[in-house]
Amino acid sequence: MSDAFGFMFGFYGLLLGLAVAEVASGFSRAYDERDKRKIGIVAPLFGILLLVDLISFWMNAWAYRDLPDVSYLIALAVALVALLYYFAATQIFPKATERATLDIHIMEHRRVVVFCVLTSNLITQIPPATMAFTTPWPTSQIILWSCLNLGYYILLSTAALAKSKKVVSIVVAFAILYVTCATLIFA
Repeated sequence: MSDAFGFMFGFYGLLLGLAVAEVASGFSRAYDERDKRKIGIVAPLFGILLLVDLISFWMNAWAYRDLPDVSYLIALAVALVALLYYFAATQIFPKATERATLDIHIMEHRRVVVFCVLTSNLITQIPPATMAFTTPWPTSQIILWSCLNLGYYILLSTAALAKSKKVVSIVVAFAILYVTCATLIFA
């Protein structure tokens, strides 16, 4: 592990940790307020999706442990990815002053959450995409990498665009399973 990686991972870990703490706080607030407003299913599913995706980001960061140096552009990208996740985490659960149920709140805010998650995922795919073209990857590896990412992006887009709460719940539950399995297999 390089010193540059340790430096950057500390920064990345701190920022991702804020997002994890925000999701945990949201679950805690939802539980504390369960007598005042229904917890529902969609908001907790989005919270779980963010947690498993954040953990996969943490796991995938290990691939960069031989990072030779830190540039401003790398630090900026790392901050952007982590802060987009933090912002998404703040949008999943309503504030204490809001009266909407958790499901109503997340159905109104899910597009912003998905946009942040999708953008973060796309940013993190720039290095592997660049590497696939600069260092020849086997065609099978390019196809697998492309299909895995495209499948996840389709699930996220469906969660953002579907009108039905039931469809959103099913798609987000499947996305949780998808990210978990992909991380277990490939990280």
